[in-house]
Amino acid sequence: MKIFIRYSLFVVLISTVVSCGRQSDAGKLPDMSRNYSKRSKKPFGTFTAFQMLKEKYNAVTIETITKNFDDNAINSFSSVKGLYVVISKMVLLSEKDKNAMLQYVSNGNQLFIAAEYIDETLFDELGVQVQYSSLNSLFQNKSTTDNAMRYSTVSMSDSSLFNKQLYGFFHYPLVANFVNTDSIGARSIGLNESGYPNYISVVHGKGRFFFHLHPQTFSNYFVLSRNNKEYVEKVFSYMAGERYAVYWDDYYRTGQRSDESFSFFAVFMKYPMLKWALLLGMSLMLLYIAFASKRKQRPVPVKTANSNASVSFVETIGRLYLQKKDNTNIAQKMITYFMEHIRSKYYLNTSQLNAEFFSSLSRKSGVDETEVKEFFELIGHLQESPSLTDLQLLVLNNRMQIFFK
Repeated sequence: MKIFIRYSLFVVLISTVVSCGRQSDAGKLPDMSRNYSKRSKKPFGTFTAFQMLKEKYNAVTIETITKNFDDNAINSFSSVKGLYVVISKMVLLSEKDKNAMLQYVSNGNQLFIAAEYIDETLFDELGVQVQYSSLNSLFQNKSTTDNAMRYSTVSMSDSSLFNKQLYGFFHYPLVANFVNTDSIGARSIGLNESGYPNYISVVHGKGRFFFHLHPQTFSNYFVLSRNNKEYVEKVFSYMAGERYAVYWDDYYRTGQRSDESFSFFAVFMKYPMLKWALLLGMSLMLLYIAFASKRKQRPVPVKTANSNASVSFVETIGRLYLQKKDNTNIAQKMITYFMEHIRSKYYLNTSQLNAEFFSSLSRKSGVDETEVKEFFELIGHLQESPSLTDLQLLVLNNRMQIFFK
């Protein structure tokens, strides 16, 4: 039991350290990761776009879906006149998910997907083709790899209805587009900066698919830049205003397939035995931390701090000099200490005692320049004297104290 508790405690501590490290790193700079979470107010969250969708469908409650499409298709998505919204970096589908989506739309519902990459199996089923690099390079001798950040724009296709208004922001180029849309009967709704379709609708059965290749245009960063909110409103305007049920995806935006674990603990929560084992282990670990983690030891005696003997030392040395009556030696040490004080405090060179030095010292110390000159003349006189009286040593000390104030 003790070994199990120790290993469990070790795992939890490692997980806590890793999570705290990630949070501290994220706080240093704005998080530019494209998570497209409806709860995130970071640059590439979709909090603003989600609020706009709630305003559009204020008559219904938007339900958040955290499972793959096939697991929810029978129970939740069987209604007619429903809308399912996916805004993600990529949408990866299993065969069952693809068939469930096709059946959902065929029944008379609408499915909106905005992603940089959408599973080709769904596009192949609908006959949709995508070009991910710029077509301008074929005619303008430009490189097909344009990775530099710059001002990129998008617009709506119907200029008679929306005018030819451009919406943009400073980001990587938005160049992906659909090709041969007329051959499959798709309707071009939006355009990228090169004038090629990046937003289309495809009729399937009684319903309709909406595909958008630039989910960045639904991020907080884009929507809150300039008047870009109008663009999102125009994009949403093509979806029917009256829906009996509206769903917001929170599963495919993670970039996982439906046959993969949603999180590290999903495997434990999936099986009852593992779930209860995990909960029991965490409970025992908390009990161990609360009651048995205190180390028993003898009280540590308080150690008295060392006294500062430097003052006593100076007083002792001073008394020795005074007893010997070596005033000349004392004066020389006082002058040496004073010169070091001038160099360290006022940053003056004491090797040349000229008029410029006296003027600088007077200005920095606040002592009259005449007083400065007289003091250094006194220092020179004392240094040349073979012996000094107690009175001369006292005068030197008193006049020197003026510069220490």
